[in-house]
Amino acid sequence: MNTKRLKEELDAFNAANKKLKITMGTLVVMGWCVFLIIIATFTQLDFYYYIPNFPFNLENFWKIKHCIYIPQVPVIFFIAALIGKRFGMTAVTIYILLGLLFFPIFALGGGLGYLFEYNFGYILAYLPAVFIVSFMLKDKFNYATIAKADILGVLTIHIIGIFYLILMAIIHRDLFSNVAGWIVMQSGTKMLYDFIFGYFAILISRPVKQILWISMG
Repeated sequence: MNTKRLKEELDAFNAANKKLKITMGTLVVMGWCVFLIIIATFTQLDFYYYIPNFPFNLENFWKIKHCIYIPQVPVIFFIAALIGKRFGMTAVTIYILLGLLFFPIFALGGGLGYLFEYNFGYILAYLPAVFIVSFMLKDKFNYATIAKADILGVLTIHIIGIFYLILMAIIHRDLFSNVAGWIVMQSGTKMLYDFIFGYFAILISRPVKQILWISMG
């Protein structure tokens, strides 16, 4: 197979493409990406880490904290880097519509009522995050660019998610102390994991993309 032609076709398949061309191959790939998001939604990774115990105690200086991590953000970044902004945003849109209209595939269920869930802003933020990550990677795919795309993508998701959470709290007239606790729960330590796993998710997208494109003919 001509290497130069393969590279040109591969570039046309990623974020640089100007027209969304629906073929059987792209439908299969987008369907696979939607399935990945659903799997990530119901996957829990348990992490334990040590933090200083306040007030300090010489016998128990450290205490163990437990974090349950849902790897949706790394999967979103992987999809953005794998199939680009047009195909990636289409896959995320399909996921959102399926959850709102047909199946309970969100973390807390589904249906139109999910629009008023506090964490729905994080899901909506996947769309601009896919755009930003794929846009950042369309011309250069190196360690520095991946880091920039990863940081901007994570910040986009959490900023939008926090604003949406605050909006829902205002609508429901919740106490500020409750809102602060929810923000820490949704965007506290988990942001660090999003940065770390998001970076490696983008990194592995390149070899996966090459294998995928070759297998598609």
